[in-house]
Amino acid sequence: MGKPGILVEQGKEGVRFGIAMFVGLIAVLVLLLGTLYRTILYNMSAQWYGDPNYSHGFLVPLVAVYFAWKRREQLLALQAHPSRAGIGLLGIGLLMFIVGSVGADLYLQRSSLIVVIAGLVLLILGRDALRMLALPIAFLFFMVPLPTIVMNAIAFPLQMFAAKTAAFFLFNFGIPVLREGNVIVLARTTLEVAEACSGIRSLQALLAIGTVYAYFTQSDLWKRWTLVLLTVPIAIAANAFRVGGTGVLADYWGAEAAVGFYHTFEGWLVFVMAFILLFASGAVLSKVGVRQRRSSPSPVIGHSSPVVRHAVQRWPFFIAIVLLIGTWGVEQGRPSSEVVLLKKPFAAFPLRLADQWEGRELGLDQAVLDVLNLSDYMMRVYTPINATKGEGQEQETGEESRHTSSDSSPRSLHVQIPAWLYVGYYQSQRTGATYHSPQNCLPGAGWQFVESTQVPVTVGGSVVTINQVVIQKGLDKQVILYWYHDRGRVIASEYWAKAYLLWDAATRNRTDGALVRISVPVVTTTDDAVEHARGFLRDLWPSLLEFMPLA
Repeated sequence: MGKPGILVEQGKEGVRFGIAMFVGLIAVLVLLLGTLYRTILYNMSAQWYGDPNYSHGFLVPLVAVYFAWKRREQLLALQAHPSRAGIGLLGIGLLMFIVGSVGADLYLQRSSLIVVIAGLVLLILGRDALRMLALPIAFLFFMVPLPTIVMNAIAFPLQMFAAKTAAFFLFNFGIPVLREGNVIVLARTTLEVAEACSGIRSLQALLAIGTVYAYFTQSDLWKRWTLVLLTVPIAIAANAFRVGGTGVLADYWGAEAAVGFYHTFEGWLVFVMAFILLFASGAVLSKVGVRQRRSSPSPVIGHSSPVVRHAVQRWPFFIAIVLLIGTWGVEQGRPSSEVVLLKKPFAAFPLRLADQWEGRELGLDQAVLDVLNLSDYMMRVYTPINATKGEGQEQETGEESRHTSSDSSPRSLHVQIPAWLYVGYYQSQRTGATYHSPQNCLPGAGWQFVESTQVPVTVGGSVVTINQVVIQKGLDKQVILYWYHDRGRVIASEYWAKAYLLWDAATRNRTDGALVRISVPVVTTTDDAVEHARGFLRDLWPSLLEFMPLA
């Protein structure tokens, strides 16, 4: 016979002692989890409060607790069988926490808490308990904000779909409309389908509500999954209808109808309509395949006292406590300081480059800066200094004026073609502030990608690979060169940039980096614009390296 566990049916005094010990050990685990995740939980709740896309996060834990509370009788009657597999699952969760912390991945850190909770349930109570609590635990994922790169990948297509659908709706409603990317041009006003109008907010909220609704209204598993999946097209269609309705109101009553109270009220009204559609879908599913079911007998709970009748052993608690304390120790031993500044602030960046270019400041709107959350940046336009002179010489002599760049590469400057320069620098990306890829921003502004390649370019005696993009909007065409300048590396792919970010955060405790973008209009031919942009890059490079942090 083995030793009795913490909770066994015995005398009143013994039961009180067992319950006290059980509650005490649970309290220790909660305290350790709170200590380990306090910063993560605080920052996540701050994001719930400040980001409307995740304002539903406050309700998710409460709903999960309610799910678990609904099954309290089954849990109390359950026989505890601690599983050693829980050690592995708990270890995976804690490893996710460490890797996310070291690698500056907020999503990995935050979602690790859910895996840790699942591991604790499996370790202490066993497989049956984990199976019973699978839904409440999995539901917690709705409270975790998605990674920025994933959020952008989802939100941008939703923006474009909403804009296209709204434009189609307005056209068929007899309203003259022109769409450029996510911008809808009406006769009286212009509407921008911003990220907030993409529908990602209502999609996440309706998906969470749909999960709850499916759980309580459908008995068959396939019906529950069907109802949850139906929330996706319902939410997307409802948002497209909302954007189209906003366009109709703006066309009749002006831009005021598209902002403020009317815009907010319309959003709530459409969300209610989406929920009504979800409710109707659930009602239809409930009538499909209806058959008489035998009622399952409720689990028998002891009549004498509401205590667990099966032993909960001590050793799983001690293993969990040791692992949590060990993880806390590793986290405390990790270097926390990460102060990587530019060599010099961008305000000191020269307006005159290689005696060939003269620049002026453009800046960015405060609303844009609030979204980008940059540590430092510059937004400028540079024009060739001798472009006007070269143009005059061509008219007089009929010969093409040639100019030699700083690395002796000739290029034509007979037309005064400007080059726009944007550099956005992040001192740290641990808190979620990161790049906004041109792959998303440019189409959102109405530009279409005509060509996109990664090309090697020789600058400063070395060869780097960057992105070369040709974009077009109407009759306007531009050549874009851009790359990620991260900790001494020049990276073309945003996915490789993310991979190197994780690696450098883990091995060098650095997450600084910058997005550099050069834009040149196509005035004559695309090849001329490409050469013009590359010439500017070659002249820019020495000055840029004087400001960017070293490897």
